[in-house]
Amino acid sequence: MIRKLLPFNQRSHSRPMINAQINLYLTVISCFLFLGGADLYAKDISVIVNNKNQLSDLSSQDLIKIFKSDKQFWKDGKKIYLILHEEGSDEKAVVLNCIYRMETDELRKFWLGKLYRGAIATLPKTVSSNEAIKRFISRVPNAIGVIDTAAIDGSVKSLSIDGKNPSDVGYLLATHP
Repeated sequence: MIRKLLPFNQRSHSRPMINAQINLYLTVISCFLFLGGADLYAKDISVIVNNKNQLSDLSSQDLIKIFKSDKQFWKDGKKIYLILHEEGSDEKAVVLNCIYRMETDELRKFWLGKLYRGAIATLPKTVSSNEAIKRFISRVPNAIGVIDTAAIDGSVKSLSIDGKNPSDVGYLLATHP
């Protein structure tokens, strides 16, 4: 009905504009849903290690290498134990998006390929909660993982990435605009 009311030359220009607006809205909604919705944007995600770990800052390149098991040993020669959240958590969505830049199925294939080629001996340990990751890392001196910053207590240490903390602009794992 609206189409009949607009002159022909206005109709031909309004359709592409409407399509572009719809595409923009769909893109924003897709990103929002991919990252877990509104709750995710209320969280800061921190990289944590055991309190005995000498690190206080890690480069984003080293963090990515560690999470992809391209770097498997700390500078002192000790094995790095990577611990990840199970599928479906906001923290896992951030890691998938910001570190791996993969979907869940792609990450599964990535790890199986590394295992098959002998690049890793075992798959990274996965657990269901921030508390489980914190408990594991507090007991294993060479472990690393990510949790919601609000869950950090004295049992683990948060690392800055490239000199930035979770609330800083430009932080690698930032979940806020």
